[in-house]
Parts: sequence; C-alpha cells; structure tokens
Amino acid sequence: MILGIDIGNSNIDIALMDKHGVIKKECYEMGKEMQYEEYLRKIIGDNNITGIIISSVVPEINETIKQAVINICEKIPIFVNSELKLGITIKYDNPQKLGADLISVAVGAVTKYKNPVIVIDIGTATTFSVINRNKEYIGGMIAPGPHTSMKALATMTAQLPEIELVTSNKVIGTNTIDCMKIGIITAHAAMIDGMIERVLNELNESNVKIIATGGGAKDIIDMCTHKIIWDKDIIFNGLYEIYINNIYC
Repeated sequence: MILGIDIGNSNIDIALMDKHGVIKKECYEMGKEMQYEEYLRKIIGDNNITGIIISSVVPEINETIKQAVINICEKIPIFVNSELKLGITIKYDNPQKLGADLISVAVGAVTKYKNPVIVIDIGTATTFSVINRNKEYIGGMIAPGPHTSMKALATMTAQLPEIELVTSNKVIGTNTIDCMKIGIITAHAAMIDGMIERVLNELNESNVKIIATGGGAKDIIDMCTHKIIWDKDIIFNGLYEIYINNIYC
C-alpha cells in the first residue's frame, strides 16, 4: 500500500492508495502547530506501507514531513519534481519551476482520462494545466482562488466583511453579502468558462477532456456552462502513477 501526501498552502491531504485508487483519505488544515506524526499514524493504522510519495508547495516543511514518515514507516519518501519519470513531457519555460501539485494533477488526468486534457484545480489559487495530444504539459494559468479573493476584499477594504462562500442563484445582488457572493463565486465560474473557451481556441484540438478538482471546485463547476468532470482525488491518481513510474525505473 502506498502513502500519498499532498501539502498545499491551506491544507495537507494524506491518503492510502493502491492500484485501484484511494482507499482512505484525511484532510487537515495547515496551522502553526501541526502534529504530523499523529496525523500519519491515524491514517496508516495497521496497514503495511510499501512506499511514500509527496507533492509539496510548501518547501519549508518538507524536511519535517520527510522525518515524520521516516520515523513511522522507516522509508524515504519520493518528492514530486520535474526530473522524475512522469509519463508526460513538461514544456514549461523552466520545468523546475512547475509546482509539484500541477505536475501531479496533470499526470493523474492523463493517466485516468487520456490526453488532450485541461485540469482546473480550485484552491488557494485556481490553476489551469493544459496537456496536449502528445502528452506535453504546454502551460496553464494561475489566478487567485475564491477564498483568497474573499480574504483580499475583506483585508483591503474598510467595509467589506469576510463571508461564507456559498453559491447564489442571482447575478444581481441587492445587499452587500449577496453582491460579494456573486462577485466571488458566480464570477469565478464565469471566469472559468471564459478561460476554457480561450484555452480551447489556443489549443486547437478536438475531444479535449476538462477535469476539475480542489476543495472549492464542486459547487463552482456546477455553475459552469461547459461539461466539466469533477474528480476530487485526481492528484492522488497522479501521485500513485509517478511513484510506480519511478520505483521500478
């Protein structure tokens, strides 16, 4: 059984995986006093872990996480990077600058849904990853995620509060809270639809699958006009595939 860890800016997701997919997963909010070994022991239980792979966009905690998994599993983890055997070719200007999360979701999408594919990951940031018919990661887009947009509004304005991010059936708000919901959530869905159109025009390929993932994705993609597949575990599909590609190479 493989242990996969996804370290994001807001959360850390830990999953047990095998060739059939995710068996068990836990999500923890990132905080100042993270009890990593406690979290790992909770999800591992009595299971025999044969390998560990980690996607991290928070480099300053990588060594702490590495030591925690070594203490518990007595195995050295693989950290996702562009130099691993991925099964896709990264055409980024500087492949080493491409985030481990973007690499992982791209590999997961190509493995599960085939290429060409667009992956939209909605979290602290909303990212687009575009993989063409030749399994080439040709680039993408990074925008503020809904929660980030809300925090920015509340922080940088005198009279706009932090609000609960829920969808609205209206597009014309009649009070401040509704206006913010529409401006953050509904507008985010409209942005995604608009970006999909522009990406498809630039990509100029047929039968492009569009996949969405991330903690804030489901409600937003339900508001989009394009056909988008919701897959909450696509990053772990990618982590498993990358692990298998590299453990036997």
